[in-house]
Amino acid sequence: MTTGPTSALREQAREWGRALLDAPQWADVPDRVTLLTITPAAGYDDDARTITLWLLIDVPAARSLPNEYAALTREEVIIEQRPGTPGMLVAMSDASLHRLLQGTSRASVETRWRVRHAEAIVDRLHRLDEFNVRANMLPEDALERVVRALWLDLHAAAASLDAIEAHPRNALPVAGEVTAAVTRLAVALEEGAYPPAELLVRAARETRIGKRLGVWLDDLAAAVSGDAAAARRVVASREQALAEVREVVGERWRSRPWWRDPEAYALRAPR
Repeated sequence: MTTGPTSALREQAREWGRALLDAPQWADVPDRVTLLTITPAAGYDDDARTITLWLLIDVPAARSLPNEYAALTREEVIIEQRPGTPGMLVAMSDASLHRLLQGTSRASVETRWRVRHAEAIVDRLHRLDEFNVRANMLPEDALERVVRALWLDLHAAAASLDAIEAHPRNALPVAGEVTAAVTRLAVALEEGAYPPAELLVRAARETRIGKRLGVWLDDLAAAVSGDAAAARRVVASREQALAEVREVVGERWRSRPWWRDPEAYALRAPR
């Protein structure tokens, strides 16, 4: 987990969290609840505009809660965003979070990143330490599966980049797909996880790939805004940009068929 300057929004999250746990439904389980600030993410206070808290509780303790929280005993997730509150509360069992951390879906990968950048408001059982350990323990071949999918996504999206020069109205979806794929790939390679979409570009700029492709990413954003010269530069330097990413990915997976020929690999029928 990283740390960053305390912001007014972060302090508001802490105050809301403490007040939330003073509610009657939590009175019988104060030692069994872990409350985390997820947004603002630690180190990214300046990028946050909203508050998201995660409340974790073990299933046996959840059985003593009011009926409105009965879903937690079935290891489901409850999301509350009530009028008059400053943000969103996500409640789940600790077992549910552990399972989510073991996956390779976008939700799982982003959750690993969120946990690493979470701050504990209340955590008497020191669950956040345990969650961080789990977040850093990738399942076998999980990173390759994540990187492979993003590598294939990047090539598929990059093949459509001609459209941003020929048909500027198509720039937004094409540039968005390319930017999302390359930034997720850049961060996943170095951290084994990546942040939610609103923090992707900032996080990626600190990576090897992000530093190599910073100007290209800036041109992608400018192309979406209608900058014709930027669109031409993006298309002209597409192969060089892909080569930069290919070089970094190949340091670990050069022998893989999906690295050598992503276009052909993407068209293989599932086995």
